[in-house]
Amino acid sequence: MGAKQKAIKIILPIVILALGIIAMRVLILNRQVPQRQARENPGALVKVIKAERQDRQLQIFGTGTVQPEQEVTITLQVNGVINKVAPGFTAGAFFRKGELLFAVESIDYELAVERAKASLIRAENAIIIIESKAAVARQEWERLKLEDETEPNPLIVYGPQYEDAKANRDAAVATLKQTELDLQRTRITAPFNCLVRSEEVGEGKYVRAGTNVAMIASVDAAEIVIPLPLDDLRWLSIPRQGNSAKGSPATVRLEVGTNLYEWQGQLVRSLGEVDMRSRMARLVVKVDDPYGLHEREHENKMSLELGMFVEVLFAGEVLTGVIEIPRMALREDSSIWVMDNEQKLRIKHVQLVRLEKQSALISEGLQDGDMVVLTALPGGVDGMKLRPVSKGESR
Repeated sequence: MGAKQKAIKIILPIVILALGIIAMRVLILNRQVPQRQARENPGALVKVIKAERQDRQLQIFGTGTVQPEQEVTITLQVNGVINKVAPGFTAGAFFRKGELLFAVESIDYELAVERAKASLIRAENAIIIIESKAAVARQEWERLKLEDETEPNPLIVYGPQYEDAKANRDAAVATLKQTELDLQRTRITAPFNCLVRSEEVGEGKYVRAGTNVAMIASVDAAEIVIPLPLDDLRWLSIPRQGNSAKGSPATVRLEVGTNLYEWQGQLVRSLGEVDMRSRMARLVVKVDDPYGLHEREHENKMSLELGMFVEVLFAGEVLTGVIEIPRMALREDSSIWVMDNEQKLRIKHVQLVRLEKQSALISEGLQDGDMVVLTALPGGVDGMKLRPVSKGESR
């Protein structure tokens, strides 16, 4: 390689580098200085709802267990062998009022009735005989009486004997009534429309008076005892003794799988005491015909059976002119965040009427048309710039 070629290889890169430096310098000197632009704050993105005054019926929630309105234990009042049991008399069976449940062999009691009737006849005949003797004795006394005697000796005219005969007749009447009552007690009938909860009877079984043989529960109505906080009581109509006013209506609900079943009931009374542990009052809701025995379309509806744990929704007092907002919109110290016409945050203190499960009811502090802020903003202060969520945006 010649000296000329070596010189070109050394000088050429230097020339190119120099030309690049000159070109960059020219571009830097000729560039325009960018103008400063003030960036506008669009505001924090928030969700808002419009406040509207309306009349609102309060809903009070509670839970409880279904129990019978009336439950009795059948106790035998006579001795004997059970000789008849109604078909289907087992736990879970339904019987109407007056239907025979079972019967004790009655022959001994029938004979006792006949003996009592015979004793009564003898007692009545004894009175007739004594009355006749007394009449004869008085005639004889009237014929033979002395001048100083105004009334005969009671023994002469059969006075004590007559009183004794009447006492015997009264005793015979009482004995007849008792034997007839015992005879009636050999047939056990349903005292009301009922469900058999348990039974211990069978044909041929000997039972003694005083033995508990069955337990039945009324099916005309069921009751549910609902514990509620004391603050909820002021919104409900609770019947008091001597007051004919009806209690608040209630809806009993049971969710089974994806199905929701409902029954209509009514608040009938308070138990008149506060639970010492929970400090809650206990109210009683009554549901008529829980088993749907009087409904024609009962086949497609679930029965409200004893022991079910259900939810009860009371229809409480109607509040007029309140504003309902989501519970999440309520801030500390009963304050609400509102977006004004200039899309700025304003903090308002409100008067809270009631705090419910998902909402809060406001009576004062908000106006119709106020845009209530739902979004939580860390460090939110009065006057903060806001931007409401539009369609297609999310927060």
